[in-house]
Order: sequence, then C-alpha cells, then structure tokens
Amino acid sequence: MDDDVREELRLLRARAYGPEADIADDPVAVSRLRELENLEREDRLRPPATPPSPAASAGSRLPDESVPDEDADGEEIPRERAPLVHSKRRLWAWAISLAVVAALASAATAMSVSFVPVTATAGAPQVDTLVPDPDSSAPAVFGERTGAERGYENYYGVAAFTGRAPTDATDNRNPCLYLLDADEVDTDDTRGFRGNFVYGGCGAGVFPATVQFVVADGMPDAFIQRFPIGTSVQFVFDGENVGVFSDRG
Repeated sequence: MDDDVREELRLLRARAYGPEADIADDPVAVSRLRELENLEREDRLRPPATPPSPAASAGSRLPDESVPDEDADGEEIPRERAPLVHSKRRLWAWAISLAVVAALASAATAMSVSFVPVTATAGAPQVDTLVPDPDSSAPAVFGERTGAERGYENYYGVAAFTGRAPTDATDNRNPCLYLLDADEVDTDDTRGFRGNFVYGGCGAGVFPATVQFVVADGMPDAFIQRFPIGTSVQFVFDGENVGVFSDRG
C-alpha cells in the first residue's frame, strides 16, 4: 500500500470509529473501508523480502574468496570486508515496519473492525433545558417517595418528573424520566392519573434516562404549536436537568 492509500484508510477509519462517526450512512465508504482493510491485512501477512546476508554481500564484491591475493613478494594482502552498515539499516527498517504494522493491526482489532458501525445519535440539536422546579412535586401515582424525585417547570403543557426506580430483579435502582399531561396530573393521594399521554424511560449505568417520540394528536396545544405534529423530540435527563432535543430546532 502506498502513502495515498494508507491516508485514505486512516480517514475512513476516523469516519467509522472516531467520536463523530458517520460512515454508516455511506455504504460506498463502508465497502471501501473493508476493501482497504483486507488489502492491509494481505500486506501484513505477505512475507517480507529477505535482506542479503553479509557473506553474500561480501561474496558479490570478491571474485574468489577461496584464493587469497598475494603481492609480488608472495605476501598475502589483507582481504577488504564489505561494509555491513547498509545491511543493518535495511534490517532495522524492516523490523520497524513490522512493528508499525503489528501496532496498527492490534488497534484495528481492538476497535472491532469486523462489524458495521452504527451511529448512536441522530445529531438533532438541543433546543431547551428544563431545570428543577422547587414548587413541583411528583404525583402520588409514582408511589412511595425516596427523596430522589424531582419535578420540573411546565413545558408547553408537559410535566416532567424524575426519580429512581428498580429496573431488574436485583432491586437495582436507575434514574427514570416521565412526561405527563400537566393539566391532568393528579397530585392528591388517589394515586390516579388522567391524561392523553404518558411517556417514560429509565437509564442504565452510564446511559442516561431518555424519552423520545414523534409528536401526534393528543399532545397539549401549546406543545404542538412549539413542535408541530410529525416532529421528532427527545428528552434526556443528565442527573440534574432535562435537555430537550428536536429535529426541527
């Protein structure tokens, strides 16, 4: 592989495995990445040319090593050895090139080049941030309070609440986010709820609690005026605030 091809491979890998990976939407680039990685793998497996041995180099410079040269008086003339510097340089260059290829191969393996990368985000911009409202409390429908519940300011007729809830059989509690119709939230002790929608989602470890949906009939009028029907919206809880994202800005 020449330098131009290696540079192309580096750029494709950046698109596939970098923090702003976008190659999943480009099947031509994905195919080219596989082609260049196969080419690199073949180059790596191809045995390198064996450097000439010092003896062979010396033999190419001396017409006959078996017969020593003598001067006119019968004295043996010391035979001049062929320099080894050139051979050593070639040997070191070969060894370094193998080390570089091995390092690249290890990095490629660690980055799991065997699967097609999937973009983790749609790239929709953040359009708002909901901050906790000290005057808002979680509805009784959420059950026993744990002290982690938070209510947020009314957002175009949508009430957001966060808390921690068990999400598996081991009673591990993870952060959860809920969106309810603000006009229908029942805050008394009936544990009831009336409304046109209830959206919820829980996080897991490093993954945040997220709620996402496409705006449809039944959402509050103010919300539809802000986000027309058909708009993709996403609410993400970062542990304190709730970020709002939309594909229409």
